Amino acid sequence: MKRISIYAAFISILCFMFFTAESLSAGEYDIASYLALVEKNNPDLLIKFKDIELAKTGVSMARSALLPQAGVQGGYSRNLNEQLQLMPVASLPGGGPLVWQNVRANYDNNLSMGIGLTQVLFNAGAISNYNKAKLGRAIQEQSFEAAKQAILCAAKKLYAQAQLTALVVEIRESSEKVSNEQYQRVQRKNQAGAATEMDLLSAEVDWQTKVNAVTDAKKNNELVLLAFRDLAGIPHPEPITLTEDRKDMPEIPETPDMNSVLSGRADYRALSLSRDLSVEEQKAARSAFLPDISASFNYGLGGMGNGSSLTGDYNYSLASLGITVTIPILAGGARLARMDAAKLEEEKSLLALSQKKTAVESELLELRLRLEDAQQLSDSSYKTVETARRAVTLAQTAYANGQATYLNVMDAQDKLDMVWLSFANSGYEYLSAYYDWQLAVGEK
Repeated sequence: MKRISIYAAFISILCFMFFTAESLSAGEYDIASYLALVEKNNPDLLIKFKDIELAKTGVSMARSALLPQAGVQGGYSRNLNEQLQLMPVASLPGGGPLVWQNVRANYDNNLSMGIGLTQVLFNAGAISNYNKAKLGRAIQEQSFEAAKQAILCAAKKLYAQAQLTALVVEIRESSEKVSNEQYQRVQRKNQAGAATEMDLLSAEVDWQTKVNAVTDAKKNNELVLLAFRDLAGIPHPEPITLTEDRKDMPEIPETPDMNSVLSGRADYRALSLSRDLSVEEQKAARSAFLPDISASFNYGLGGMGNGSSLTGDYNYSLASLGITVTIPILAGGARLARMDAAKLEEEKSLLALSQKKTAVESELLELRLRLEDAQQLSDSSYKTVETARRAVTLAQTAYANGQATYLNVMDAQDKLDMVWLSFANSGYEYLSAYYDWQLAVGEK
């Protein structure tokens, strides 16, 4: 791990040198500020958050079926025509025939107002729907958390990759500078007759190759920074300055207890809630056999009047209280089929949980191997760097004394570049595996 710490210090210095050459108006980001920006602006997370909001409205809608329902109704009508009805109004003395007369049977104005209230007393289906809506909201929340952790893990690796590509640019530029100086030295020696044309051409080809390598490294760095901006919603024209200073690399962690791992993983919790949802669906299917009971209350006022009077000539009021019981009798087998389907969904959820547990165990074993391999590669690469540096020095001295060809110098320098890049990449691979480990064990 000592070599990993040396790598951390090395990458910090080189990345700082690279990025401070940018404009002073560049956006500065350490890893914490970058992750906060990703969590705030990432479009995938924003969409997932809207799914949570939709699930919350679903809970409100399901709850409404259990709450009182009330309504108010009012009306007014004006009769434009008189309605006459023949009615007996008197009888002649001595029990004679009735006296009939057309009597007005309507009023000019008719005003009414009423209120109605309905309350569910028992509805097993509505209760199950409410419970399922709450479970659906919880599943969406866990899905959001799982997506957030996966995206933040990708963001951490992308941050490390941006530092790695900047480091590669520094290594390539340093190698190109050495190659150019060597080419200039061979050119002077050739002009003095102390170096062959073959040495001069070889030095020129080597220098041009290093120039092309610098161009490719810068292009790769720009591509990584493009993805870096897109993940956090950073405008493309904004220059980037990475300020994270990695003084020490994290140690290889111990494997925690599997139960704590599974409880810390949002995706596993979402699967567990899906199983609970299938259980609730079975309850909803059984509720189709139970009666629904509701109560209602209605109250109304009304009045009628003639001429300019809206009411007064005839007023009335009414009130009623009722209970309604609905008993399901036959549904053609749909309820039994629904219960069977819910039971199958529960069995599928249990299988998915078991499969997920096995996958997590395998993932942790694989990640531990990746961490150990990256650490071992970093240690061996660092030792090789020291050897390759010594080889370059010896090759340059031997060439200056006429004891080696320029091809030997080129070969030694190329090997130094290769082991430098291997050392840098091993540090990135270690960080990448460590971030994947954090995601796998549910560490935030």
